[in-house]
Amino acid sequence: MLMREGHGRPLKVRHVDSSLTFKGFGGNPAVDFFTGFHLMFRPVVYAFFTSALLAGCGGSTNPFVGDPAEPEPPIPNPDPNAPSMDTITRDMRGFRYDGTTLEIDMAGVSSSGRYGVFKRRQQMDIPSHHGQPAYLAYEYQETNMNRSFLAYVAENARGNLVAIAAADGGQFNEFNGGGAIRVVAYTRPTGIPDTSPTPGPETGVMNYYGSYGGVFIPGPLDPQGSPRPGEFHPGEPLSTRGEVQVSARFTQTGSGDTVEGGIANRTVWDREGNQVTTLVFSDGSTVDTTTLPSLVLRETSINSDGGFLGNVELRGGDSVGTYAGNFGGNGATDVAGVIYISPIGRDGVHEYGVFNIPRCDTAGASPICTPR
Repeated sequence: MLMREGHGRPLKVRHVDSSLTFKGFGGNPAVDFFTGFHLMFRPVVYAFFTSALLAGCGGSTNPFVGDPAEPEPPIPNPDPNAPSMDTITRDMRGFRYDGTTLEIDMAGVSSSGRYGVFKRRQQMDIPSHHGQPAYLAYEYQETNMNRSFLAYVAENARGNLVAIAAADGGQFNEFNGGGAIRVVAYTRPTGIPDTSPTPGPETGVMNYYGSYGGVFIPGPLDPQGSPRPGEFHPGEPLSTRGEVQVSARFTQTGSGDTVEGGIANRTVWDREGNQVTTLVFSDGSTVDTTTLPSLVLRETSINSDGGFLGNVELRGGDSVGTYAGNFGGNGATDVAGVIYISPIGRDGVHEYGVFNIPRCDTAGASPICTPR
């Protein structure tokens, strides 16, 4: 079910690096903005702007094409809260990854060629969780006049799943982003017993635990490219880190397989690996990002191919987005997912996230799994 491979006032930032891609604020104790706020390092405060609505690029139409084909009849009484894969894949039309090089086919004004070739940005890697592979950060910006993209690649030690999330930091009131999963191998669990002891083994009910990583947009404006007006500068994405638990039930018959979970301890980080504790918007309002709200991955069904699609909510019930994923490995030893959410309940602020985590009774499992 998931994609396989194939307005505020402008900010004026003091130049701190002459390279093509902005390298962050290392060595600079504060960066001044028109807003009068400052970015400091412990704690870090980020001043940045959002336009009235930083909209996704997906779904735009070409006004110069001919008359469209006869439309299909609408679905009677569609559920407005039903999750959609379109919100996950969005502008990502494909990706190629060989373990080292990441190439993404992204809609919009992204790259001259079909695929933009990303380069590593190790400062933004998501650290490994108790021996699991780190989530690797990549970036792409064709020129300093164009959109600045951040991507995360989440692999696992067994190599059966790869999850990708990528987005640019916003420019001209829009952003381009999306996520996808490559499923290398999957077989459904077998040998599920008719009864379960307390506590039971990882058989029918299975648990997974590990790291979460995300792309948080928009970010501060790229200060390079002067003397262009600040409104033309692309935003540079921030990142998020957290912990994720996924729990699933595989039945004896395969009918009624379900999955649920949650993401907690989410924090925001800048491009040099410093935690961001406060976001300051151009209207003077602030958001405390010391710890972002916890997320709930609402229970949803698992397809026969191990894929799933569901809603993301805050721990109070408010819907904030969509998640999708796939189990991988022999007997569902691993699970990977991508989420797309509105992370702080404010228009124009978005987050794409990924996870790729092992089952609690497998090699590389988190020590949090024991005792169960």
